[in-house]
Amino acid sequence: AQWDSLPREVWDWVEQFPYVFVCVPPGEAQREIAAELQKRVTAPILLADQASFRGNKSVCELARNAGQRAVEGLLLGAYELPMPGLLQLADVDMDGPISQNRMMSGILSLDYCLGGFRGGELSVWTGKRGEGKSTWLGQLLNEAVNQGKRVCAYSGELPKRQFKRSMLVQAAGPDYVTPVPDQMTGRTEYTVRPEIRERLDRWWRDRLLITDIQQANAHDEDTILRLFEYAYRKYGCDVFLVDNIMTAQLSRERELGLWRAQSAFTQRLSAFAKKNGAHVHLVAHPRKTGERGVSADDVAGTADITNLADNVFSVERVPEERVEAEGCSTRVKIIKNRRNGARAVIALQFEETSRRFYEPGENPGKRYTWEAEWNGHG
Repeated sequence: AQWDSLPREVWDWVEQFPYVFVCVPPGEAQREIAAELQKRVTAPILLADQASFRGNKSVCELARNAGQRAVEGLLLGAYELPMPGLLQLADVDMDGPISQNRMMSGILSLDYCLGGFRGGELSVWTGKRGEGKSTWLGQLLNEAVNQGKRVCAYSGELPKRQFKRSMLVQAAGPDYVTPVPDQMTGRTEYTVRPEIRERLDRWWRDRLLITDIQQANAHDEDTILRLFEYAYRKYGCDVFLVDNIMTAQLSRERELGLWRAQSAFTQRLSAFAKKNGAHVHLVAHPRKTGERGVSADDVAGTADITNLADNVFSVERVPEERVEAEGCSTRVKIIKNRRNGARAVIALQFEETSRRFYEPGENPGKRYTWEAEWNGHG
């Protein structure tokens, strides 16, 4: 019989015994039997060792050549196969680094609370539309590149040129942006000079990748994860962004419904982060919250999204009439931090020309490494 053809009653019968002993010499057959048994029963699996078989290739051969007592001796020399996924806490190594990948936000007070964004973790970002989530996360991506990380982003709403335009002024900084008046509206836009764009393109080369949302199936969750996996393997990317979950086409939405399908996608992103030691940032919009602040329970979808996250943040714009009194224009609120249990509200100012966030009293004109590579003054 094949393993899968045995009915459940067989395994219920096996489960009544204190252990299962595999009387097969070490090798491929023993490994297959043990693996199949562990899928089906919770009883401990005992394996015969090589020495007990005395060079024989089967129990029958051992009985013929060494007698019945040698067969009985197989059990005495047996050892238990550990159950995958169950660890002795005493055996967990604490001497080595828990994560080889950690990046800082560049905002001192936020980094103090979090200890940085670590590999193997998922961060969920929420906040009302138009509050600055995408702009803030763009700054985090540039900061990651500045720290030698490699980045891959899915931006479901921004075409590639619009995405790059925003990233350019942030990476260049206020000293290298040029005002360009719009002749039709009178509005002033900001751009980056061609020679600086060239420097930034060199800085980003092989370090910052985006998925092309103009391609077929670009928003499909399987496509997003496949491109992320390729970026990890090919370019060594270890920081990823999904902005946002509402624009992704979920493979199980018809089967599970929208909210549970979003949870399933979040679980896949979390598993991807843990498997590869990467950090994944995920944008999830909240439900309507009125005038009060956003909490973890307000994230659209099921509670699984925030339960799966290692960190949950909200980005909130301060009402214009309150900016002077509060001394900031934006707040980043730490709603959940699994590692340290941190809870804090980080006050930030916003520099319009370069679209950079910075702490009150600090200088928005931080110089990135591209400038040091160019003129030695970074």
